[in-house]
Amino acid sequence: MIQHFSKILHLAYRNLFRNKRRTLFAIFIAASGYAAMAIALGYYGFSIYGLQEMTIRNGFGGAGGTGHLQIKDSRSLESQEKYTLEFGLADYQKMVKTIKNQPEVDYVLPRIEFGGLVTTGDKSFPFIGYGVESMHEAALRGGLSDINPNLKLGEEIKPLDKNKFGIILGKKLANALGVKIGDPLMLYGATVQGAVNAIDVELVGVMSTGLNETDKYYLLTHIDLVQKLVNTDKISLISVMFKNRDSLDYKVSTIQSILASTKGPDNNKTIGVITWETLAEYYTAAKDLFNMIFSFMGIIILTIVILSCWNIMNMTTMERIREIGTLRAIGLKNTNITFIFLLEAFLISIIGLLIGIIAQVILSNIINALNIEMPPVPGMNQCYALQVYTLSPYHLFIAIAVVLAITLSSLSAFFIIRKLTIVESLEHA
Repeated sequence: MIQHFSKILHLAYRNLFRNKRRTLFAIFIAASGYAAMAIALGYYGFSIYGLQEMTIRNGFGGAGGTGHLQIKDSRSLESQEKYTLEFGLADYQKMVKTIKNQPEVDYVLPRIEFGGLVTTGDKSFPFIGYGVESMHEAALRGGLSDINPNLKLGEEIKPLDKNKFGIILGKKLANALGVKIGDPLMLYGATVQGAVNAIDVELVGVMSTGLNETDKYYLLTHIDLVQKLVNTDKISLISVMFKNRDSLDYKVSTIQSILASTKGPDNNKTIGVITWETLAEYYTAAKDLFNMIFSFMGIIILTIVILSCWNIMNMTTMERIREIGTLRAIGLKNTNITFIFLLEAFLISIIGLLIGIIAQVILSNIINALNIEMPPVPGMNQCYALQVYTLSPYHLFIAIAVVLAITLSSLSAFFIIRKLTIVESLEHA
């Protein structure tokens, strides 16, 4: 059996050199088909990873990155607050301290969300603001530089460290107010009791969130300053960053167990732990769109590969009708002859695949090295670098698909062979 297979394999290999031009063309189709799909998949993979990191570290609505998970009053997901920080977290320092002590936790980010008016005295504009701990917030956003070295979001937050009454404004809001760094401003906001309060602040920075609309009303400052403005010791939520995303479900259950033993009386049975994917509406929508686009693109490329190779194998079969008749006359069955054609196509696909892998790796590294700047996504104002993954587990599926597509394209030989008798094959011109 093994000896019989080796003879057929050797025959299939020799047949590759009968028409070198056609064989080379088939190999080129296999190589280019794999390389095109692999590079597209590499771009898709890096884009999805970039969207994930953007969601976790920066967000798309100005509220900052989601972190790997958020701890907040679960009622805030179902209904609007009747007054400021109705669903805020009280006695949060105990929760923060306990969570920080977990070995898998990198850092914890308490946050407070508020709104009001910012004024120069002559001009006033509404804002949506966020109180943060600047050191950890800078570390969170600074992680995006691993994806795009041009992004300096972490650096833009660091000026808050130097001024406890400092604020950072979105670019468009700062332009509308006509202010520059160092100018004094005043914030007006509603306290938790419903009164109006004001506090003097200083502009220490201007930044872009990446979203044009968000830049029109964005304000960032210290948690302590916001708590003083709204007259509370509560915060809106706690974001948690782990050292990595491995075994996230287990880590979430661990945090849930911890919170069950540290809930205060005001938060009893209302604190919820929400993973970043649950909060990532923009990411989910973008991923669904990417899946549709790249699936459609992959199907088109694979179809072109199949049809091209089917045509080549069809032409090859028609040129070898008399040879097929001779093989049948000496006793070879149709299945054995078809198997020879299948092996020929399989060898072409393997050779083409190896060349395609080499070409894809070289082209991917060239693309990454060029650091091509892509235009901003609609609605955003920051460019991003074109990068592709050189290799990923999904590339294996593309390789298998290309090999199967090209190998099965040779089945055209079987349909031609079974229609002809031995005499018709031998008489074929």
